[in-house]
Amino acid sequence: MQEIEILKRRVEREQKARKQAETILEDKALQLYQANEQLRRLNENLEQQVKEESEKLQKSEKRYQQLIESVQDIIYKISPEGFFTFVNPVVQQRLGYSEAEIVGRHFTELVVPEYREPLINFYWDMVYFQKESTYNDFPVYKKNGEIAWIGQTVRIIENEGKVVELVAVARDITDRIATEDALRTTQTRMSTLITNLQKGVLVEDENRKIILVNQLFCSFFDIPDAPEALIGLDCAQSAEQSKHLFKNPEKFVQRVNELLAQQKIVIDEELHMVDGRILERDYIPIFLEGHYRGHLWKYADVTEQFLDREQIRKSEEKYRGIMNNMELGLIEVDTEDRIFRAYDRFCEMIGYTEEELVGKVASELFLPEEFRDLFNRQQSMRGEGRAGSYEVQMVKKDGTRIWVIISGAPIIDEHGEVTGSMGIHYDISERKLLEQELAQAKEIAEEARQAEKQFLANMSHEIRTPLNAIIGMTHLLFDTRPSKQQYEYLDILKTSADFLHSLISDLLDMAKIEAGRIEVQNHPFDLVGLLRTTQRVFQIKLENRPIELDLMIDGRISGSYMGDDVMLNQILLNLIGNAEKFTEEGTIEITVKLKKEDNTISWIEFKIADSGIGIPKEKLEMIFQKFKQVNPQGHKHKGTGLGLSITKQLVELQGGTLDVKSQEQEGTTFIFTLPFQKVDDEVIKNNYEIEEGTNNLEQCHLLVVEDNIMNQRYISGLLNKWNIPFTIAIDGRKAVEQANKQHFDIILMDIQMPNMDGYEATLTIRNTNNPNQKTPIVALTASAMIDQKNKTKDVGMDDFITKPFTPTQLLSAIKRFLKTESMAALALPIVVAAPTVSLLNQERIQELYGDDNEYILDMMETFMTDALPDFPSFQELITKQDWVNVSKLAHRLKPTLGMVGLTTLEKKMAQLETESRKNPQAESLQLLWDSIKEGLDRGIKEITGEIEKLKS
Repeated sequence: MQEIEILKRRVEREQKARKQAETILEDKALQLYQANEQLRRLNENLEQQVKEESEKLQKSEKRYQQLIESVQDIIYKISPEGFFTFVNPVVQQRLGYSEAEIVGRHFTELVVPEYREPLINFYWDMVYFQKESTYNDFPVYKKNGEIAWIGQTVRIIENEGKVVELVAVARDITDRIATEDALRTTQTRMSTLITNLQKGVLVEDENRKIILVNQLFCSFFDIPDAPEALIGLDCAQSAEQSKHLFKNPEKFVQRVNELLAQQKIVIDEELHMVDGRILERDYIPIFLEGHYRGHLWKYADVTEQFLDREQIRKSEEKYRGIMNNMELGLIEVDTEDRIFRAYDRFCEMIGYTEEELVGKVASELFLPEEFRDLFNRQQSMRGEGRAGSYEVQMVKKDGTRIWVIISGAPIIDEHGEVTGSMGIHYDISERKLLEQELAQAKEIAEEARQAEKQFLANMSHEIRTPLNAIIGMTHLLFDTRPSKQQYEYLDILKTSADFLHSLISDLLDMAKIEAGRIEVQNHPFDLVGLLRTTQRVFQIKLENRPIELDLMIDGRISGSYMGDDVMLNQILLNLIGNAEKFTEEGTIEITVKLKKEDNTISWIEFKIADSGIGIPKEKLEMIFQKFKQVNPQGHKHKGTGLGLSITKQLVELQGGTLDVKSQEQEGTTFIFTLPFQKVDDEVIKNNYEIEEGTNNLEQCHLLVVEDNIMNQRYISGLLNKWNIPFTIAIDGRKAVEQANKQHFDIILMDIQMPNMDGYEATLTIRNTNNPNQKTPIVALTASAMIDQKNKTKDVGMDDFITKPFTPTQLLSAIKRFLKTESMAALALPIVVAAPTVSLLNQERIQELYGDDNEYILDMMETFMTDALPDFPSFQELITKQDWVNVSKLAHRLKPTLGMVGLTTLEKKMAQLETESRKNPQAESLQLLWDSIKEGLDRGIKEITGEIEKLKS
């Protein structure tokens, strides 16, 4: 506004000066003209006076000529027709033309074309109406082609009532025109800006007269007139006239008067109107050269912003209240970790007031030194614009510590720059205390679990040891040709012992499941073959009972499936066995169908339905619970109450489901669904035959280390029956003494004995100079816990037999370690595999175990569970080129391959052991291991099939 005022004043001064100069020049020019006219007339009429006055005239002309030449304006004359008759030399300075180039030309030749016609009309009008003097401005061409603006005053010269000439004084006003144009441009811009500004604007002069106003201002104050109509009006009473629009009208008027009196800039004043709108007002006084020249009012409708701010404020209060109620402490820090805001809950949490915290570096005030690195990493994340959470301790004002979870997030401004961070703190001191208590409780629980394991091992030993004697003696008594009554008693004794054995096995199975020691072992298997085998097993079992067993298989089920056939077999045995147990007569139906196919996964449904006694509806929910039985008071159907619980967990372990439907006296149906993957691998199908054979035993010498008298009698009875010489030692110390005296072919070593247990005795025998350092030692362990079995290997035992064991199991162990081809077994049933091509060396298996199928099954299952998991370690060791441990591992696992008949792989493993020890070549050993692994994958499939046959 000051620039506009200055320009106006400058233009006014220039116009005033120009008019004064023009008036002087007009007078001088007129005087000159009149003098010339007088001279001319005198010359015509008074020739005599010419001579006298010539000298005066010359002097006068010279003086006037000097005057014209000294004038900086263009002076020229034109005829009434518009042709130049005279022009002063200034024209060359201003326009670049010489006098000769101008005189005789029509004046319009110099005028810019679009101005010619209006100019001709203007001067025609002047001559026609004989106007004495006129002013006009217009653009003309300079000689160099540029345009210059001319402002000129023209007077007409008359003679006897006729216009004979026109005299003009022209001034170059190019600069003035440019200034005026700039002024107009500035005024237009200002007017356009103010008119279109989204704020109401009113500009008043020092007398409170309106200079400028826009439509939005009129709208704010309900003024019906157009803005143009308000220019020049007095605003002295405007505040009084508009006060009714505001909630506090008197305060509005008072404040307007205060602002006018103080004449100081005030911005962003908030005004509340009665209609609910919120206006924001700026008052800007205008000063020019230190003098007050008026002021500007600017009003903006900020209702939405105000409501948004209020909403944000209320939201902040709301969430601040929520955080306080949630016990969340909030602080805000800058990029240097300096606190600039701390909320109430945080202050309460840490013990400081906000005034004490603002400006302090948070990490220096609260953070213990041991958490500094963690904090620095988190700060780096904030600098990168990332959030994060972490747990640290913080030091309170009183010096005590608390544990907190800090959720930190960067504060980012509108330019995307990180300006600080916000930290939400949650006090977890109580949780940390609880965690410590839980850790202690976990430690106690772990100790209890270990105690439980030890208890199970002890109980297993304490129960299995006498049970071994009971079962063993029963087997021996069957060979003494008992009477019919004695046979009946022995059968009852054997049945009871078998039941007790089953009970212990169920308990240990449940313990292994709960400990997470059972894993699903997926590999290709023949599902239909497994089902047919299972059917045949139960058909043989039910031969003398009025129960019909039917198997129906969906025709779409064929070929090989990837899954755990061992686990599936156990599930089927449990459920079919359960159906057989509760069905006196009738049918048991096994239905297997393909329920659905999902990509490569086949969901197969197994249904076992019987016509037995059924289950009461109210007891259906409990049958899968541990130790729960439908009729716990009845003794007809024996059991632990664990079978179905184990079955359900085995199904769920494979990702399946198990359901039951039943009605009393109508039967029960168990339905379980399992996912299997259809594979293209061919599984060698097996034919199952029952063969019998007898062979004679050769003599050898065994050391039996057993402290239990019943087991001594049982084992000695079997060895006497097989004509095998033996020596008995009643504890480990006696065993060591006997081992130092003579060589034995095999040592059968009990584990838990007085004076010296079996572990210590074995270590002593293996590590002292005696005839039996290399003698095979077979553990006779009553523990079914896997760590106990592993320990037998660690101390140097070659194998173990779990009590209670059958004569077949003991005989197989003896045969395996004696390795005599001429030794044969008692008449025992055997499942003979008939594959056309096999990796399994049946001759080697026959050599080791004879016809003892149970022992073959035990060794193969042991290989699958205990030895097989160690083979993947080879690849890691070869990758690391840890040849020492490759050799050690090959040495340890090599015998396990031979013991399950994988003799080809055993030879390759021996080669791996030798090459890794003597001359290790990474590429060569990798190829050798790949070959072993490929063969092992095939061998596992065959062993799995063999296990299935043996179980059937």
